[in-house]
Amino acid sequence: MKKIAAVALLSAFIAAPVVAQDMYIGANLGSAQIDVTGLDASTAFSVLGGYTINSNFAAEVAYVNFGSVDIVPGVTVKSSALSVSGVGSFPLNDQFSLIGKLGLASTNIEVTGAPSEKNTGLTWGVGAQFNVDKQIGIRAGYDAYKVGDVVTEDENVMSIGAIFKF
Repeated sequence: MKKIAAVALLSAFIAAPVVAQDMYIGANLGSAQIDVTGLDASTAFSVLGGYTINSNFAAEVAYVNFGSVDIVPGVTVKSSALSVSGVGSFPLNDQFSLIGKLGLASTNIEVTGAPSEKNTGLTWGVGAQFNVDKQIGIRAGYDAYKVGDVVTEDENVMSIGAIFKF
């Protein structure tokens, strides 16, 4: 999964000179929570790359590490996702926009002592972006993913991050 994310982001950097003015990269840090009673939240991070099609629409690829949570001593749950999404933007003014995301995510969840489970399904998110200037944006959002195969659960992430435009 990590290799696929690295290849996707590397490909974006290789193609950057051709369409550099419309591309961006970013990173987010936040809190992830699986909808399972008794599990604590974990620290999540993501890296992303995107291409701005116009002022209202972009395509984005992201790798998300949801972190890990100890269920009991010696038993840990870890999960991650690789997603491709369309990002809609509704500019309120030159600096502030509301954003919505809809896409497809491939998730992986691992529990100590059990086989890992993969799932591919819809992902969605909502948030806002504040553009500090033409090259830097601050983004805050809420994203939802489906994890697990045998028992499918929601993994919800609240995060804040930065976007760097070329």
